[in-house]
Amino acid sequence: MDGSGCPKAFYARGILEQVTGYTLRPGGLDLTREAAEWCRFPEGAKILDIGCGFGETVHLLRSEYGLDAFGLDAEEEMIQKAKARYPDLPLLKGSAENLPAADGELDAIIMECTLSLLPEPDITLAECRRALKQDGRLIISDFYYRNRGGFRHREYYEDLLAAHGFSLQLWADKSAYLTQLLVNCVLGKGDAGVLWQCLLNKEENKGLKTGELKKYKPGYFLLVAQKNLRRTT
Repeated sequence: MDGSGCPKAFYARGILEQVTGYTLRPGGLDLTREAAEWCRFPEGAKILDIGCGFGETVHLLRSEYGLDAFGLDAEEEMIQKAKARYPDLPLLKGSAENLPAADGELDAIIMECTLSLLPEPDITLAECRRALKQDGRLIISDFYYRNRGGFRHREYYEDLLAAHGFSLQLWADKSAYLTQLLVNCVLGKGDAGVLWQCLLNKEENKGLKTGELKKYKPGYFLLVAQKNLRRTT
């Protein structure tokens, strides 16, 4: 399994790359740029990309914004592929539950299409809070559901972040990128099932059929949250 939630077989055959490019997610680097420009990080700000995949976000933040970005991924295979593309990028193999950063070291942490796949999101968010500076920011883009009886909706993410001492600064629905990805699947492979299979492979969707999943209205979002002075819960 990689950071997008798709089976590894999709990567071995290069199927998803044909419609997403090397970012392997809806919105690609457009959302990364939007978040970086919204946050207005000073040059040299230290930023960790959790689930860095092919290293595209780390490369972008370093080359276009002059940020001290580095990446972390649990899959050695992804790290090696990223290194093949960008040999000089600072990329590490490691766990989101044990971040390679000292207390209060980081200006920001990015998780793009990663948080919803982590086995221990509470541990990860506690680690994010530990590693971030007092005014540090957490940037997340991911899937959510707009019609699933309260499961993984906007309020779920707001409550989860608040429980770990983060206040929401920005929430933007980016479901249009998910729709565009479905269109690209059809145009690129003649089969929108490529993306639906990725979504069905997510743990919460095991056992569902495509028609059932569509009723939940999967969407995509971008959020920015800031570490609070004190935890409120």
